[in-house]
Amino acid sequence: MPNVKQADAAKILIVEDEKPLRELLRDELRRGGHRVQIAANGEEGLARYREEIYNVVLLDIRMPGSDGVEILKQMKSESSVPEIIMFTGHGTIETAVECIKHGAYDYLTKPVKLDELDLVITKAVEKNRLRLENINLKLEMQRLDNHQIVGSSPGILRVLDTVKRWGAVDEHVLIFGESGTGKELVARAVHEASPRKEKPFVTINCGRLDVHTAESELFGHMQGAFTSAVKGRAGLFELAHQGTLFMDEISEMTLDVQVKLLRILETGTFRRLGGNRDISVDVRFVFATNKKLEDRVEAGEFREDLFHRINMLPIHIPPLRERSEDILPLTWYFLKTNTSGGQGPWEIAPEAMAALRAYHWPGNVRELRNTIRRASILARERVISADLLPFAPPRLFPAEVQAGAATPETPPLPLWVIEREHIRNVLDRVAGNKSKAAKILEIDRKTLYTKLERYGLPA
Repeated sequence: MPNVKQADAAKILIVEDEKPLRELLRDELRRGGHRVQIAANGEEGLARYREEIYNVVLLDIRMPGSDGVEILKQMKSESSVPEIIMFTGHGTIETAVECIKHGAYDYLTKPVKLDELDLVITKAVEKNRLRLENINLKLEMQRLDNHQIVGSSPGILRVLDTVKRWGAVDEHVLIFGESGTGKELVARAVHEASPRKEKPFVTINCGRLDVHTAESELFGHMQGAFTSAVKGRAGLFELAHQGTLFMDEISEMTLDVQVKLLRILETGTFRRLGGNRDISVDVRFVFATNKKLEDRVEAGEFREDLFHRINMLPIHIPPLRERSEDILPLTWYFLKTNTSGGQGPWEIAPEAMAALRAYHWPGNVRELRNTIRRASILARERVISADLLPFAPPRLFPAEVQAGAATPETPPLPLWVIEREHIRNVLDRVAGNKSKAAKILEIDRKTLYTKLERYGLPA
């Protein structure tokens, strides 16, 4: 069997009761560069199947005490990721049709021809690769907006220079910056500048994980690991194999999960929730935080050893108020990319330009993007005028916003402006604690995060 490229090497499970054939296939596939596990019967095969994610399974139909078709059904009910190739010495068209109907990739008869098997495995691995890429693409599309870094200020040029240098080094990166500054865009730029750029880029917001879901999301879980775990599932660490995993709001990760993350960074292995086997992964981590991790360490909320481990290659993104030269280029970019074509180009009135420059942008680039998007929707013509900006003179931060009141000099404000300022005030009162803020506002945390993103407030 010919050697395969490292990128095409697969993780294969062989479930075959005939020992000579089982060991022959194992040795030939390993010689070809694949990683191979073997099982002598269906029950043992199911146990191994539940402990790891395989690309391909070779499954015999006739085994003592096992019906290969029933094993196939069980495997497919627990995970749709691996491609399953059936083979038997007693092949019939009816059996082949039944196997394909229940999700088998292909059906081969014994004696197995190694050249034929190699061709089928090659095609199955390619299909499996496309399936995993599709899963990663769906994960990425849920968060993907646009990821072009716009700006020519000295601060953003320093960031881009650091990205190029750190991208080429296969070490973990820590990105600092206020909410809305574009930490995910910089993380994607690091990935694109690295040798892993053709591999998956997977993202997770640690602030949205609670103590009950964190381990399952990150490490995956075995069937039956908890009440609702009706089938096994690969975690984000596995989905990011050979690529980059971007972990935003790393400061919000619970201490018990921090311990397991540190182990992965040190050993490159982890265990699924409910599993008893180590799984090896090759992942480049990019972390991000909008808080000073040193303060979290001092408060006992972040492990000091983990902080030193991830703080080797830091990148600091300056807030938008410190790079005012980038405000108008970003505004034009958002008008071009985030609005409909319409008739003719957009214009920005001089008063609106002045207001955009004068505003201090507490929500940074995210707030600017949302402001321009809203203004372009409200505009009657293709002109961004000052009255479309809630902070523009003559009501730049009016005191009346606090109470939602209006005076003869100050016209009534839109409801969303009042809500945004109220949420900002509540967050200030609780020092940014999202759980406390959600309780005061009488909404759940997910709704709060949605509103923060909509209004460009720090998330």
